[in-house]
Amino acid sequence: MLDLNFPKKNATEWLAAGKFFEFKKFQIFYIQEGRGQNLILLHGFPTSSWDYSKIFNGLTRYFNTFAIDFLGFGYSSKPTKHTYTLMEQTDIIEHFIEKNALKRVKFVFHDYAVSVGQEILARHLERKDRKYEIDGAVFFNGGLFPHLHRPTFKQKLLATPFLGAFLARFYDEKKFGVAFSDVFGKNTKPTEKEISVLWKLITYPSKILIPHKLLKYIPERRLHGDRWKNALLQTEVPLLFINGGEDPVSGSHLADEIERLPIKNKKLIRWPNIGHYPMWENPEESFKEIYEFLK
Repeated sequence: MLDLNFPKKNATEWLAAGKFFEFKKFQIFYIQEGRGQNLILLHGFPTSSWDYSKIFNGLTRYFNTFAIDFLGFGYSSKPTKHTYTLMEQTDIIEHFIEKNALKRVKFVFHDYAVSVGQEILARHLERKDRKYEIDGAVFFNGGLFPHLHRPTFKQKLLATPFLGAFLARFYDEKKFGVAFSDVFGKNTKPTEKEISVLWKLITYPSKILIPHKLLKYIPERRLHGDRWKNALLQTEVPLLFINGGEDPVSGSHLADEIERLPIKNKKLIRWPNIGHYPMWENPEESFKEIYEFLK
């Protein structure tokens, strides 16, 4: 019988329990707890690894669990004159794996990170001499297929060259809260307090606002779309897809496509009343499904 009564760290405790590693003179934040098989949790845009805080302590009872903030997110460095790419984010994760000599790894990906996950699977397929093996991967809601990805209107504006940089100056907690809540299920909206904490993480440490730079991942997904789709179709890695159907960005329409495609070793779970953040909106069931699939 699984114990689901595990405490959640607040954002301050999350930082206090974490560490940093260096990548090209940038500081990348991560938190690691637990023992057993290696499990890496990777987050979405525009938030951070704290997205997993509701299920992290549960997973650490069964796995050696790592949650990492991508460059430009959360407690990691946020260089303002940097060109952010999903390819570099993948390099950072693989650098971490090699630096820590992790020979076998399991993953959980969400939103922005699903593209990193697809690139990891593509590289895994291409390599003859692999430095690590992948024993399983879980994909929460995210833009796996560019033609089905439906970014919000505000994301489209912020991703626009020149206009995005101008609009970012006026991006604030209230605007973020409205846009963020819109991708949740009707009955699972975040609280004002949660939105406030998430906003502080997004702009940490001193009101840094770079959403227009981070949103360059949208055209990058189109550029690598075929490669990343083929990675899902060709991989032998067992894959679990957990989909919140109320998500307007990558909800039931994405789950329909996953169901249709001949992806090997796949399992699809659909929660029609959950939105874009299943691990936040439905943490107990998210934890149970991840545990059952990856154990």
